[in-house]
Amino acid sequence: MATPEKAIPTQRTADGDWRHMFSYHAFAPVLDRAEGIHLYDTDGNRYIDASGGPMAMNIAHGDRRVIEAITRQAEKYAYCHPALSNQPRAEVCAKIAELAPGNLNTTYLCSGGSEAVETAIKIARQYHLARGNAQKNVVIGTWDSYHGMSLGALSVAGGPGFRKPFLPMLADWPHVRHYRNPKERPEGMNVADWGLQCARELEELIYFTGPEQVSAFIATPVGAGKDYGLMPPPEYWQAIREICDRYDVLLIADEVVTGFGRTGRWFAMEHFGVQADIMTTAKGISGLVVPMGAVTVSDEVNEPFAAGETFVHGFTNMGHPLACAASLAVLDILEKDKLVENSAEVGGYLHSNAERFLARRTIAESRGKGLLMVLELVRDKDTMEWFPPEANAEEKFQGIALKNGLALYLSLFGPRRPGAMKRGMPIYLAPPLCITREQVDDLMDRLDQTLNEWESAMGI
Repeated sequence: MATPEKAIPTQRTADGDWRHMFSYHAFAPVLDRAEGIHLYDTDGNRYIDASGGPMAMNIAHGDRRVIEAITRQAEKYAYCHPALSNQPRAEVCAKIAELAPGNLNTTYLCSGGSEAVETAIKIARQYHLARGNAQKNVVIGTWDSYHGMSLGALSVAGGPGFRKPFLPMLADWPHVRHYRNPKERPEGMNVADWGLQCARELEELIYFTGPEQVSAFIATPVGAGKDYGLMPPPEYWQAIREICDRYDVLLIADEVVTGFGRTGRWFAMEHFGVQADIMTTAKGISGLVVPMGAVTVSDEVNEPFAAGETFVHGFTNMGHPLACAASLAVLDILEKDKLVENSAEVGGYLHSNAERFLARRTIAESRGKGLLMVLELVRDKDTMEWFPPEANAEEKFQGIALKNGLALYLSLFGPRRPGAMKRGMPIYLAPPLCITREQVDDLMDRLDQTLNEWESAMGI
């Protein structure tokens, strides 16, 4: 572990080459190389990639099998002319069909999560048009959610910090609360009934919006915003599935973060025994070696398009051969190295550390499943207060973590939250799925040290 005397990294200043980069606010260390679960900067310092980048690195950094797969493809061709067929693209779609639950059998490839969500929205709209339901154009999202930064993705998102600058440009679509924290449930009500009550809020919204207008409902499997990582009871998602069926509303599961093993199953919706009509994925699908995203649809959703209906959509880099080569290698590694099983087993060990951190005054909650753990950092969990923006609490935490050899992905939720919302900042722990128990111990010790130093720095 780094020595306490080591300087705390600060955010980069806009000088030299960096002054030509628009709105780039990384911390000062410059990445030199990455291997396994570790990152190395140009000064020789080593960091645990505690969050898997932006909760996206599902295999080890620098896996030669992926690099070799990309090289082999590049030596053949790097881009496929649209007039010709791209075999790697078909192979990726076939592999996803093999891994995806139920009859999610056909896939549209794109370049990332935002594009995947845009694509899903358009598939839902054109599906209903093909069936003669032209009024169905509304997509319901969840409050406090995040689905990407394109305008369509922001329209279904519910996080005010991201939406506010673009509100005049966004579709005026309704939102509903995701499954709510069990701390809010009435006294005497069990978690299963609480899940059913939360699900009924979607039915009410569909009813008052007009079922004839609602095209789809999109949500992440594991909570949203301040409750991201919260696992609902199966009854919640099962009720959501039944409500969507009853009102002819497509269910879109945003598995961009949770897909391909993050929660200890190939896809998080498998924990609930529920299949979505449309599933969006990205991040872990290609090991972040090459940008990649995917939208996988059920046989029912695919039916009108398989019958000849034209899907009006497209991206230049959709199904890029190098991205497909990377994805095929990554999916093979996840299977052969049993990384999904490791996510379940080592993830259980990761979560066994929860009580160690919940004993702190500054950790209000621990949520998640598999190798997705979210600790909620607060100023005082008795009041759930956070620091004012001018205290730079998030920047100080990140800097201390880097000094202690931890690279974390922080949402900076604290300064963006409404003043009335007394919630803290999430610490996302989502390391590569190859992490071992011993490496988890190292990560936890470094996080403990970081919390000690941060609390001292903040006068707690």
